[in-house]
Amino acid sequence: MNEKEYQSKINELQQRVELLQKTNLDLVSRNLQLGQQIDAFYDVRRRIQMLKELVIRHKELMRHADLRDDAELMALIETRLEKELPHENPDFGLKELAEFIGTTQTRIIDLFRHSPIYKTVDDYLDYLRLLRSMYYIQSKPAWGIAACAQQAGFKVIRTFNRKFQDALGMTPHEFRQLLDAGRKNIKD
Repeated sequence: MNEKEYQSKINELQQRVELLQKTNLDLVSRNLQLGQQIDAFYDVRRRIQMLKELVIRHKELMRHADLRDDAELMALIETRLEKELPHENPDFGLKELAEFIGTTQTRIIDLFRHSPIYKTVDDYLDYLRLLRSMYYIQSKPAWGIAACAQQAGFKVIRTFNRKFQDALGMTPHEFRQLLDAGRKNIKD
C-alpha cells in the first residue's frame, strides 16, 4: 500500500469515527430526553395518585360526617351551585348564597360552623372556585392562568396562587405543566 492509499484510508476512518461520535452524541441526547420524559411521567402518575387519595379521603369524610340535620340543606346548596355556578362571580358570598338558597345568613353560618370540612362559607366557595379553576386550566390550554382564575371567580391572582399552592402543593403553572406533560406522554 502506497502513501496515498494509506492517507486515503486514514481519512476514511477519521470520517467514520466522526460520524460514529456524532451518532453517539445524538443517542446520548435522545437518551437524556427519554429519561426526562419518564421522570415527568412518573411524577404525573404520583401526583394523580395523591389527588385520587385526597378524593377518596374527602368521600370518606363526607360519608361519615354527622350532617343528618343539615344534609338536605347542604345537598341543595351543592346541587344548585354545581348547576348554576353563581360562585364564578367574585362578589358571590354569604349574603348572596343565603338569598340564592332561600334561607337566612344565620342558618348558612350554622351549617358551615358544624361542617367537618368547611368551617366558613368562604372556605367552601374557595374550594369550589379552585375546582373550577383546575377545570379551566385543564380544558382551556389557550387561556392564561389569570384568565382561568378570574373565570373561576377569584378577584386577585395572588390570592388564587396562594390558595392553589396551599391546596395542591404546587403552583397553577406547575399544575398546567403536569397536565401538558401528561398529554405529551399520552401522544408519544
